[in-house]
Amino acid sequence: MNTFDISEYFSDQIKDDKSPAIAAMMALMESMRQDKSTTLQEFIVSSGSELFMRFITLAHRELEQAADFSSCREILLRRGEKFVKNMQESRKKILRSSTNLIKDGMIILTHSHSRNVLAVMTEAVKQGRQFSVFVTESQPDNSGRCMAKALEAVGIPCTVILDAAVGYIMERVNAVMLGAEGVCENGGIINKIGSCNVATLAHMKNKPVYVLVESYKFIRRIPLDNSSLPKSYLHKASVLNYGSNLELEHPQVDYTHPDNLTLLYTDLGVLPTSAVTEHLIKLYT
Repeated sequence: MNTFDISEYFSDQIKDDKSPAIAAMMALMESMRQDKSTTLQEFIVSSGSELFMRFITLAHRELEQAADFSSCREILLRRGEKFVKNMQESRKKILRSSTNLIKDGMIILTHSHSRNVLAVMTEAVKQGRQFSVFVTESQPDNSGRCMAKALEAVGIPCTVILDAAVGYIMERVNAVMLGAEGVCENGGIINKIGSCNVATLAHMKNKPVYVLVESYKFIRRIPLDNSSLPKSYLHKASVLNYGSNLELEHPQVDYTHPDNLTLLYTDLGVLPTSAVTEHLIKLYT
């Protein structure tokens, strides 16, 4: 009998350039469909996903009224499918909230490769706006060079710069645009290593830093600083499982304090960093 391989399913989904969070949710939904659990408690525990706990099992009133486990499964699947649909619509909503963000003649600095930043810049080009972009090469994986190729493909003039040249270039830019892997409860962001440097230098030079991010990336965590980030955030699973000396490993992400960020452009609209706490309180109460 064939068994469902959730890792393989996730890998297949992410090949289509889906956000990892969306791919993970879709893999979880498929796992739910094929799950052989016979009780709701067993079903929920086996999911092991905070997204599942946040957006699907919050339907406790519906679940309490369900006649049997089969009905519970249908409720969970229905809520999951609705959430995946909302996740897939998030980028379109971000585009709407950032319609007037890019102006003619702007010089923008971005770091690494962000699907949301690319989408907003592409839309601005379609609207006839002319602007140019500096892109950090974003070591150690050179993801900034991939971003530059994507920008050039849609006709946006861009220049790849050394990560070490951010301070030199900052004087010439009008704004910084970043994506985010996660948004903390205090409005700070967790993103590709080097984002903290970029945002801190921008703040020192009085340059606005705009973060384009989906609200499903809001998380209930407030790091004190970069040293307090969990190892599971900083390093790939392959590195952690291999038992490497983490002191010698390059971290994948860093934490940027909300004081160094200007606004969050999200599917909920344009938000100050302080609004993240309010959203999470509403979600969990």
